[in-house]
Amino acid sequence: MLKYTLCFIREGSKLLLLNRTKSPNMGLWNGVGGKIEENESPTEGIVRETREETGISLAEVIHAGNVTWESDHGNSGMYLFLADLPEGVEMQTPISTEEGILEWKGIDWILAPNNKGVVDNIPIYLPKILDGKMGFEYRFTYQDGIMLGYEILSLGNQVEV
Repeated sequence: MLKYTLCFIREGSKLLLLNRTKSPNMGLWNGVGGKIEENESPTEGIVRETREETGISLAEVIHAGNVTWESDHGNSGMYLFLADLPEGVEMQTPISTEEGILEWKGIDWILAPNNKGVVDNIPIYLPKILDGKMGFEYRFTYQDGIMLGYEILSLGNQVEV
């Protein structure tokens, strides 16, 4: 089982992102999420983390795949989720939170080729999950915080969330 969760909440052509005030990825835009607690499924974990970080209660989330990494600082991974902003819920941003700044960002902005403000692996997997290509593991290799490479593998039917 992986340790973490990450969710991208969508509203039309925008995603709710968090600019983190803490490591890892301090100062970069990313989805919301966090550590899975003991006796919690990945789905339960992302629903709880989303509520804690944004105040949004998600009734439905889609398991979009997994992201894993190997680095000189250790190996780990997270379950990726995608969710639509629930009907009737409005969120005016920016909002400053304990975790960072929440803000709606346009998908085109997030995926712009020269955008150095988002976590570096997002442009690799986000376009695929937004296109409905679910069920993959994105395996990244890092050294000294620099991505050396990645591979994309099919998860098959072996993952329960």
